[in-house]
Amino acid sequence: MTTTDFIIDAITVLGTAAFALAAVLAASDKKVDLFSVTVLGVITAVGGGTIRDCILDVPVFWSQDISYITIACIASLFGFFCFPLIQLKKINTVYLYIDALAIAMFAIQGTDKAWALGFGLPVAPVILGIITAVGGGVVRDTLLQRPSLLLNKELYAIPVALGCLLYCGFLVFFNDFSQFGALISVGLIVYLRHLSIQKHVCVPDWAIINRSQ
Repeated sequence: MTTTDFIIDAITVLGTAAFALAAVLAASDKKVDLFSVTVLGVITAVGGGTIRDCILDVPVFWSQDISYITIACIASLFGFFCFPLIQLKKINTVYLYIDALAIAMFAIQGTDKAWALGFGLPVAPVILGIITAVGGGVVRDTLLQRPSLLLNKELYAIPVALGCLLYCGFLVFFNDFSQFGALISVGLIVYLRHLSIQKHVCVPDWAIINRSQ
């Protein structure tokens, strides 16, 4: 295994765990039991990729590597029993950055998978990249009957969309530099999430429909 492969595997493990922990945090204001938290954690962790693979009509990724489910279950259980710990400011900040790196990498992986299969070029890979990154969270929020992250002013889905668009741009115009493009796209998503996490940058008011005015 190369160093690059090891880093990608490590981010995948941490990212899957971060997605599952996001479900624990999202369900914190609901009266949910241990089983419900675990189910929500698994849905959040693998939901986006599952939807993507169903649309692409290919074997669902976790059916070929069940470790994704195992990691999501372990992370959900950890979050349930150690909830006060993950609420600590420093721990929560670390979690947010792991999540940012995870959505970036999963989004680009989803885009690349759709592109490699020639599915709906050049638009569909962008859509499926976004679905890969945020689809599980949207399903989770629907089940919890809480506002979806797509309806939030926080910069979450928008950085993912911009990163996927940038990567597709590299695939169209600079295909020989696609690996470099993937790194740049991941960096863009993480940087925009950093602005949201540390600088509280959000969607400007002029870009939001406000029918109450």
